[in-house]
Amino acid sequence: MSLSLSQSRLHHIDLLRGIIIIFMVIDHGMYYCINYSVTDPMTIPGTDALTFFTRFISHFCAPLFVFLAGLSAAITEHKYACTRQFANALIVRGLVLILFEFTIVSWSWSFNPLFPMLYAQVIWAIGWGFVVLGLLRLTGIYPVFIAGLLLVFGHNLLDGITFETNTIAHTLWSIVHQKNVLALPFGFSIRTTYPVAPIVGLMCLAYCAGIYYKSQHYSKKVMNYAFIMGMSCLALYSILRGFNLYGDMSQFSTHTDPLLTIMSFLNPTKYPLSLQFMLLTVGLGLIALKLLSHLKASFSQNFLQVLGKTSMFSYLTHLYLLHAISWLLIPVLGFNFSDMTYGETLVGLPSGYGMSYIATMAMIAVVVVLTALLAKRYLNWKYRNKNSLIAKYI
Repeated sequence: MSLSLSQSRLHHIDLLRGIIIIFMVIDHGMYYCINYSVTDPMTIPGTDALTFFTRFISHFCAPLFVFLAGLSAAITEHKYACTRQFANALIVRGLVLILFEFTIVSWSWSFNPLFPMLYAQVIWAIGWGFVVLGLLRLTGIYPVFIAGLLLVFGHNLLDGITFETNTIAHTLWSIVHQKNVLALPFGFSIRTTYPVAPIVGLMCLAYCAGIYYKSQHYSKKVMNYAFIMGMSCLALYSILRGFNLYGDMSQFSTHTDPLLTIMSFLNPTKYPLSLQFMLLTVGLGLIALKLLSHLKASFSQNFLQVLGKTSMFSYLTHLYLLHAISWLLIPVLGFNFSDMTYGETLVGLPSGYGMSYIATMAMIAVVVVLTALLAKRYLNWKYRNKNSLIAKYI
């Protein structure tokens, strides 16, 4: 998910990334909950509070992974002999991640390499972020910063633009800005779940933040600035969201039920990441980084930091574990393997399959523990095999 990070004093980055991994397991694990039929954006009213706030946790995963990826890229730039070598490494890493999205990531959901729908999700978007960041970095740091500002704060100005289906412009726009399903040859199609423009912009700004952090020798003063910036993001979010001024396609609305009003306030658009969505999630993420920086470097070394240092491995592992366990539970839940919809639906589970909320959370807890145990073994292997391609990209 990001370039490797070796400085132990920056343990707060790995801690936050580890927390995000857990949030991601919760999000993906809830796919197997019987009462979890929420779409994005979540319908209010129409979504119960428990489901809503469980889903809300997942909102932090994509933007904070992107932000931490850009931050870590800047921090590790000194390992390369020159800017061109660094940029080339980013571009290659990005292309590898895009390949991963449509192979080992997609297969974790379908267990079927020939499933006809491809999903361009967060790994694809981070991949494009690395590619564009690498290209921009060749032109200097200021172009990276300017591009980041324009894309993050300006992309919602383009929300009303659409193009005729089955045109080159529509295809490019679906990749860059608007979520769509695109037809591919041989009966395949692709859903651009995460259009890349806002994610590229966020990664560029995160890279610039990392450059500044490194230039200040990782001082505590910068973490204080991060806290102030995080609070500023939340303040700007409150103004934009509260008055429906700019930065999101959805509208905040008040309800007679105060809880529904809160839910509406916390429900900006996720696909694609809107400005409001990024202000809310990254703002809270910056505050969390400040708070986590106060913890000792030894804090949760065998759990959260392990998940954070092996984020790509943990991402892949938890998806395969969730899917495998759900298959093993088919007879336990009263279904037959002959009831499976393998090849017809993404996960292939029988129609009506699902567990209670509590049972789903229990499965999620098991997967978190198993992922951490496997990640610990992988991390030890990675330290012994730093030059292998697997260690480099996973």
